[in-house]
Amino acid sequence: MKSHCTALLLATVLILSACQGGSGNADNPVTAAVKAASDGIDEAQKGMDQAKEELEKERTKLNTQNLSLNRDDAHKDLPKAEITPQGELLIDGKAVAATPEQKQLVLAYRGQMLGVISAGIAVGIEGAKIGMDAAGAALKGLISNKSEDEIGKEVEAKAKARLQPEVEKLCARLPGLYAAQQSLADKMPEFRPYATMDKDDIDDCKDGGDWEP
Repeated sequence: MKSHCTALLLATVLILSACQGGSGNADNPVTAAVKAASDGIDEAQKGMDQAKEELEKERTKLNTQNLSLNRDDAHKDLPKAEITPQGELLIDGKAVAATPEQKQLVLAYRGQMLGVISAGIAVGIEGAKIGMDAAGAALKGLISNKSEDEIGKEVEAKAKARLQPEVEKLCARLPGLYAAQQSLADKMPEFRPYATMDKDDIDDCKDGGDWEP
């Protein structure tokens, strides 16, 4: 995060250095350069808002689409597996015969997966917002004659305060996903090879609580 702030600062400084020598009014080249940078941020914000809309649409679509089961490197030769919205486990495109109990477990696992995916999208959206805010903060800080280090520290503190709650929400969903996975794997042998999540994944997420932006 700090590197992005630094890059924007340097770029803006170069623009201002190239335009020194005005009187401070609205026609001042420096003022014009700052306005141009601000307009650029506004345009980027519009692009980010559009991307956010697309992510929200994708999150909605997930409720009606098959969910693919990830295959890690140790299981990359496994046939493709998916879970349908109706609670069917498809392996290589064919539905696995399931009892009503098994189907309920498949649906429970799918629900947990959707929750984790949704939380991940929320982290991504908030991260994009923070990136835009960091650019704006860098520009405002430059205008206010703040140092690069001061701006960087402010951006980092704000980023952590805003993003960490979303990360914690994501981490909080992992135990439920793991429990649903284990229950399904215990009752449905065909699913077991795809049950690759372990407790280390939960611990790794929790251990990242003191992350640095």
